[in-house]
Amino acid sequence: MSRPKGLSTDLRAHWDLARWLLLGAAVATVALYWSGLNGPFLFDDAANLAPLRPWYNGQLDWRQVVLGQDGLIDSRPVSMLSFLLTAGLGGPGPLSYKLGNLLLHLLCGLLAFRLLRRALSEDSALAPQARLLAAAAVALWLLHPIQVSTVLYAVQRMAQLGALFALGATLAYLAARRRWTGGHTRSAWLLLFLAFPLLLAAGVLSKQNAAVAPLLCLVLELAYFRGPRPPAIKLFFGVFVALPVAAALASLAFAPDLLLGGYAEWDFSPIQRLLTQARVLCDYLGTLLAPRGAHMTLFRDDVAVSTGLFSPATTAAAIALLLTISAAAVALRKRAPSVFAGWFFFLAAHSVESGLLPLEMYYEHRNYLPSIGLALAAMGLFALLPARAIESKRRPVAVLALIPICALLAWSAQGRVATWHSKADIVANALLHHPDSLRARQTQAFIDLSANRYEQAVAQMRYLSRSPQPRRRLLAGIDLVSIACLGGRDPDPADLRRALVDRQPQITLDEVLVADLLAQASAPGRCPRIGDAQAIATVVALLDAASAQPERAAPKRQLRFLTALLYARAERWPQAQAQAQLAWSPQASADIGDLLVQACAKNGQADCARRVLAQLAQRTRAYDRAGQARLARLQTLIENR
Repeated sequence: MSRPKGLSTDLRAHWDLARWLLLGAAVATVALYWSGLNGPFLFDDAANLAPLRPWYNGQLDWRQVVLGQDGLIDSRPVSMLSFLLTAGLGGPGPLSYKLGNLLLHLLCGLLAFRLLRRALSEDSALAPQARLLAAAAVALWLLHPIQVSTVLYAVQRMAQLGALFALGATLAYLAARRRWTGGHTRSAWLLLFLAFPLLLAAGVLSKQNAAVAPLLCLVLELAYFRGPRPPAIKLFFGVFVALPVAAALASLAFAPDLLLGGYAEWDFSPIQRLLTQARVLCDYLGTLLAPRGAHMTLFRDDVAVSTGLFSPATTAAAIALLLTISAAAVALRKRAPSVFAGWFFFLAAHSVESGLLPLEMYYEHRNYLPSIGLALAAMGLFALLPARAIESKRRPVAVLALIPICALLAWSAQGRVATWHSKADIVANALLHHPDSLRARQTQAFIDLSANRYEQAVAQMRYLSRSPQPRRRLLAGIDLVSIACLGGRDPDPADLRRALVDRQPQITLDEVLVADLLAQASAPGRCPRIGDAQAIATVVALLDAASAQPERAAPKRQLRFLTALLYARAERWPQAQAQAQLAWSPQASADIGDLLVQACAKNGQADCARRVLAQLAQRTRAYDRAGQARLARLQTLIENR
């Protein structure tokens, strides 16, 4: 990063200070994360990175890894290509992925610096120190302990790449805005309508939340630019903001299932999610502004759902706080535009994952991009200081006062990095501060079980069985039976019937996971009194209770498939076919189609088997060796019946 020519003595000093601040923050970032790079794969790393090892061993075509089977956007091909390159260069072990994430973190920091520097240079009160303030903001961002769960969680490279391209697209917009002001209209058009959409597309193909980039541009436009807007800028916002918003509103009005159909998979409504997200955003704010590394965790499924403005009572308070901060930012827009820009950047960057879409309530990594906006707002506060306090010679001293804050952030982050050396430490820390986390309890139970600590595993489920929430009691009751079987005990089948008293009218992923474990625990020869019959009765009871839930709901389809597998294992092929047919669609997992072909063939229904096989063949690509082998096997099965 060379120093620009033509700067005054003061500006040169600020540039040198900014360069050293950035360099120091980058070195500190590498140093504090280095010891965590040898940590293991975690949680859904295995599922998302599963194709990489067979590709590395020459068993899978690269296109199968990058393009997958779920459609272009859902497959996140840019992220998968990045993982593929990582495995090719460094091998398929955790170290190579986490090292790649660390390098991406530094690259995102560099891009954030360029974006914030350009934004702050549009703030008349802060423009002389834009470089120094941008460097200070990025130093805070790089070292913040909330980033640990993104950098050291291999699969969260998707969030990093989405942020990287969103930052690049927003920077392209700001560059175009300045070029237009300088009379370079041709290059401005190219940046707005060629570079921006390409970067936006790359971001969305990395992770869908990169779609917030046009909103980030709108925030910066409203914050920094006054007067009549050029035609190209109006067209830009018409194409990239107005049209998508109109399309979303039309979808909500005429085809709501396109955006909201996923609520069939959750036990909360769209309104309840929006109410809850007000509290979640305030929690994110508290974590970013006053981080306590020990309290941060992946396991935040203990967030209570807001069912009304005062249930819990903090819901109304959270909404009031967000509105108050927003009103203050609007009031300060002329005097401190960077405060306005940073705060609404934070909200806009959260608009996809903290908005109306049916998603999990809380994840730390969702702050990776939004936290850059909060850092910008913090720097924007310097514009509110008295004139003498922000004189050119005094401001570097004020910025350097942030170094102790950076040191505290780095110390907190280092503590988290130490915890992230092992999955067991992560779970133990989560239970210490979030004892009501279902997933932390379940994960700890299986850590205990794998270490032959049967009583400790049971204790985790006993804790959940005393929950006031019926769903948790249900899940704990089924898991207690599975753990007993896996631990070599002989549980009473009546325990399953007692657990089913709390069955719910909606199947969620949690039911699928506990039912899958029960299917494993009840395998022939494993558990004397818990076999196929008991497992089948349990999952059928779960499905019967959810009869009103749409069959399109993904967890319900998955549980139907699991039920079909249990029937097939018990050689009850008519029932297996019935369940597989309910789970099957041409877009469903090929494993479901595979089982359905087998069931149709076993039941003597050759036409059914051929029809499903044809649907499988239509979606199986020529380079999919495993898929082609599947087709050949099923064709042989049909011919031999």
